[in-house]
Amino acid sequence: MTTLVRDASFLVTGGAGFIGSHLVTALLAAGARRVVVLDSLRTGRWSNVPDDARVTRMTADLADVTEHELRLAMHDIDYVFHLAAEKHNQSSDMPERVLEVNVNGTFRLFHAAAAARVKKAIFTSSLYANGRYSLPAMSEGDLPQPRTVYGISKLTGEHLLRHFTALRSTAFRLFFVYGPKQFSGMGYKSVIVSNFERILRDEAPVINGDGEQSLDYTHVDDVVRALMLGLNEASDAEVINIGRGTAISVSQLTQLMLEVAGSSLQPVHAPADWTAGSHRVCRIEKARQLLGWSPAVPLREGLAGVHAWMKTA
Repeated sequence: MTTLVRDASFLVTGGAGFIGSHLVTALLAAGARRVVVLDSLRTGRWSNVPDDARVTRMTADLADVTEHELRLAMHDIDYVFHLAAEKHNQSSDMPERVLEVNVNGTFRLFHAAAAARVKKAIFTSSLYANGRYSLPAMSEGDLPQPRTVYGISKLTGEHLLRHFTALRSTAFRLFFVYGPKQFSGMGYKSVIVSNFERILRDEAPVINGDGEQSLDYTHVDDVVRALMLGLNEASDAEVINIGRGTAISVSQLTQLMLEVAGSSLQPVHAPADWTAGSHRVCRIEKARQLLGWSPAVPLREGLAGVHAWMKTA
């Protein structure tokens, strides 16, 4: 992995955002020669990106950036990491924009990458491309049945990669990613961010419904490591789940957060929402086999890092 990164050049879309900024930092630490960061700054922040002479910042929105501009940005680029996207919670509020960015913008990006003859494109897809919210754990071989415009857009992105047959590629279906610098963006906050905010204000954390709904959480450092391992040929033309392979209920997660924070607060229950009864967890055997990857950051340790960051952010 480090060998492929050292002295190579990269384009990272969404590189000023949560996962993207961690990826940019890791690429620089591994010896990247140059990193072009493309971000619309709708939810990302340039302050997330390291102040490094090897970084080129490009403010652009995939909804309207032209293929010509993308080709210019890819001049002398070896690898593309495509993380920029409109998110799941925008599916109901702004479905047209979700499709414009996640489908049309992604098409232009991949077309430009193929024309520029980059060595490989890495695409961050999503658990929502699968569409199922129930057990058993999701496998890459399941028939995708996305239920949201966002999920449809991410599955379309996977198919667009297959369209550009000359472009080496890997798609990663990310499950629930957490860690420092996670940004709520567009009014949505993860359970971890929202309840740590409450705990830090000495307010009781909130659990919707019975709290038995469960999610598969992976620390951002583990996700970045998987993305970088995707540069290897072993993962070419594959769709790979990235998660812990185990789920934790919201009740258990909240209790663990209270323990990490050293808080004696007790959670309060709010009415159930659409997540009631859901269990979103993946199988990760494929990532282990093809990448030699497995999650390394224990959940308690990762939550402690988020709590420490939020105390000073």
